[in-house]
Amino acid sequence: MKKFSLIFWSLFIFLNSCGIIKKNPNNSSPVTKKGSPIHLVNGKKAEKAIVDDAIPPRGYTACKSLQEIKAKDSKSIDLKSIMLESFDARISANEGSISFTFYEPYTNSYLTEISKNAIQGIRIVKDTLSCKVMNFKLTQTIDAKRNPQSIVFLMDHSGSMGDERANILQAAIDEAINKKHQEDEITLIKFDDKVSKLITSKNKTAIQSTLRPTNGLTGYGYTTAIQDALGTGIESLKLSTLKEKTIVLLTDGCENSSIISTDLFGLLTEAKKNKIVVNTIGFGQYIDEPYLSTISQETGGYFKQLFSRNEVSEVFNHVMYRINNNIKISFSPCMFGDSLKLISTIKLNDSIYTNERIIYSPFSLGEKIELNVLFDKEKFNIKKEYEVELNSFVNFLKFKPSVSVEIAGHTDSNGDEKDNLKLSQSRAIEIKKYLVSKGIDASRITTLGQGETSPKYPNDSDENKSLNRRIEAKIIGN
Repeated sequence: MKKFSLIFWSLFIFLNSCGIIKKNPNNSSPVTKKGSPIHLVNGKKAEKAIVDDAIPPRGYTACKSLQEIKAKDSKSIDLKSIMLESFDARISANEGSISFTFYEPYTNSYLTEISKNAIQGIRIVKDTLSCKVMNFKLTQTIDAKRNPQSIVFLMDHSGSMGDERANILQAAIDEAINKKHQEDEITLIKFDDKVSKLITSKNKTAIQSTLRPTNGLTGYGYTTAIQDALGTGIESLKLSTLKEKTIVLLTDGCENSSIISTDLFGLLTEAKKNKIVVNTIGFGQYIDEPYLSTISQETGGYFKQLFSRNEVSEVFNHVMYRINNNIKISFSPCMFGDSLKLISTIKLNDSIYTNERIIYSPFSLGEKIELNVLFDKEKFNIKKEYEVELNSFVNFLKFKPSVSVEIAGHTDSNGDEKDNLKLSQSRAIEIKKYLVSKGIDASRITTLGQGETSPKYPNDSDENKSLNRRIEAKIIGN
């Protein structure tokens, strides 16, 4: 059944690509999304250059020069129009993370700082089940004071871009490189119906030299192989030793000529498996918005549509600003599932903002989550306040009767190492007793004490130590 649903999903995306029949929202008659106009160049299909900018929809606010607003000046922001935006949503066996910005579109303003107390709550939802994230860490990146990233820029050089717009794109990327972290690894890729990797380097001068002087569509100018370009970008990032990996794709057309990466679902699965976030930028009137949005949403990125060539340089300024200045929440996952809904609630001044984001996570042997149970010093009894959230795990085990789990107990670094090992085992056993009391077969549960050997956070404060007195659950049978 699962295999059939994946095939159906892939077919749906394919049937909603360029040149394929779509539903007309105004009536029942089908219409065709043709993409960029096609003609022949030297007997080969090519897209005609788009000369005029697209007409934006009513109410659209163009991407302009951005502004920063410090926390102490946040009351100057129009709270009615401010947006809590999420991106770089990642989740793995041991940790999840998501980045935010407070963005006011009419003035292109970003709020750069908030306090940890502003985080009102984080919940993870899977179908009818949910759990509250108890353990999270707030990190605020300001002025590129962050860990280096590996970033791939995919630059559409199909015929529809034309020489002028291709030059604008090259110049915009050139300018964006000025904002890279010294150790960021940058890959530049151009594509039309073929894909060419220009460079992978940390050296700013070397990267920019491949873009200077701008050369329009020289060597390119045919149709648009988005998926082949995306596949090349993913393979390039798989070679990187850097932890955080991002693709930024700009296209003014839609997929019409990939011959290698024809399975979009497989492509996105590969990106997710390698924790690669893809941000997509659609330029003009001929893009396939649902297609680009799906790519970004599936991989934890964001989608932005532009209508004017004047916006191109600005959008890459925004791209780099978000990488260099953001609010990041790192958390311990509290729910298993192939796709989870992450609901974050943040308070700014007297206003509450909620952001919902589908975050895709693996569901397989060896995957871990953190149960929402913390312990007092030297204690192993389960406090009443944790029973509601623990019952969510009970419901999960009932929903997945074939799953068996290992319950691992942990301690902080206080006390004797041998005593901590025994204490952690007692904590794991106590959790097993609770699960069994709620109807879970004891044969599905094993216990393990890990003492102080695997702290989640450095044992350098009372708060961090309290977060290390915890319980993890790992899938050992499915």
